[in-house]
Amino acid sequence: MRDGLKLYKHHKSYSIYHSEHQWLNCYSDGAIESLQMILGTYNSYTDECINEIVIQFRSGETYKWETKYINGYNIGQFGIAVSTDGTMVFAQTWGNGLFCFNAKTGERIWRTKSRRGITNIFVGDTTITAQLHDYAMHLIDIKTGEVIQEKRPCTAWGFTTLDNQHIVCQVTARKWEIIDAETLEVKETFTHKEFTGNHTDFCINHISLRENGNIRVAGFQNVWDDSEKPPKMLPNIEFEYFLNSKYFEKLKNNS
Repeated sequence: MRDGLKLYKHHKSYSIYHSEHQWLNCYSDGAIESLQMILGTYNSYTDECINEIVIQFRSGETYKWETKYINGYNIGQFGIAVSTDGTMVFAQTWGNGLFCFNAKTGERIWRTKSRRGITNIFVGDTTITAQLHDYAMHLIDIKTGEVIQEKRPCTAWGFTTLDNQHIVCQVTARKWEIIDAETLEVKETFTHKEFTGNHTDFCINHISLRENGNIRVAGFQNVWDDSEKPPKMLPNIEFEYFLNSKYFEKLKNNS
């Protein structure tokens, strides 16, 4: 853990450290050192909130620009990232696709044609892997925003980076896959019997790789009482499970 920051997630060539008390991401490597958002004032007439973005480069340069497309959901949840060379900032949106901005000016470089909501992104050298709300995964050209490849099925949640090359994806309630992040090639498929149940929804908050090769999955369950009509939602139940990865055990033994 860095001072006052917690490890948030891995990307291709760096890790993100996130502050719980302000909109701030710090990066362990790459041209950009930190990205901060200063909340603007919400306009109820236009349904917009113009927020200021502050980009701090390792060279000492600081750039500020405004946008309505990066908000608390982007930074506070899953989808804000930068390119390793510091030229681009990427922001997922709940219902407007993925945006790419010039890191120094804030000028929009591209926006995906699909307006489907995106829950997770992973930035590689030449591509971006994006997980969509409608149970698809897209491999996107980092320069143009065009979709190169689509993979189905996958759940709307349950996608994270295990290292600088692989991601783990929840495909169904019980089925999981380890995938090469830049090709979408499936490296391993495994099941876990705990992820099942009648009328129970699982929301994955965090997935991490442990030193012993096990994958830690944490989140909460939305539980419903089916005895009432319509079903009544009960208090969430937090959970933590461990999935064993033979693929990562093999990588570790060969390293």
